[in-house]
Amino acid sequence: MKVKRTRPNDSIIINNLFTFATIVMITITIVLYNTFIVEPQKKEETTLSKVEKLPCQKETPTKVIIKNHELVKKSYKAIEKGYYKIEGSFLKLEENSKIEDIIKLAEVDSYIKSLLNINPKEDLQKYLKIKYEIIESSKDNLNAGTIITSFRINSKEIFFMQSDFKFMYKNAIKERVDCSIKVYKNYVQN
Repeated sequence: MKVKRTRPNDSIIINNLFTFATIVMITITIVLYNTFIVEPQKKEETTLSKVEKLPCQKETPTKVIIKNHELVKKSYKAIEKGYYKIEGSFLKLEENSKIEDIIKLAEVDSYIKSLLNINPKEDLQKYLKIKYEIIESSKDNLNAGTIITSFRINSKEIFFMQSDFKFMYKNAIKERVDCSIKVYKNYVQN
């Protein structure tokens, strides 16, 4: 029995040729469009990228997020006039937490007031909220805990800083709070 060799239909060959030609033309069109018509967006160096890290930020893992740099600069005027409130809390991950025995929220509040050198006014309608959370890490973690500090205007966060502390001591916690206020002031000045 002789095997008949089949050849593809001419229509299939022409169809494949036109499909290939179409793909090549579309690719050339996209490349030319991106090269000559669309102008690439230039990355402008922002003022935030010019702000250098403070030495206290380099001691432990620190994360800073600025939502609006202009509002951060203006927010310091509210602090200078005493239009701010401080709100703090603990987040305990262990049942037998010792964080409240080490430091009290009132102590941290008064420490922040002493760092700002301006007492807050009472019964304010509009104010800058300085919110901090002291988070005690689990025993498996390398750090003793984390302090999250945020500055908010009308419940919108404009400045956020997260910083770890290595040891569960009062001075270590105060050191991280001090660092967060210094970093905030650094962003206000630059």
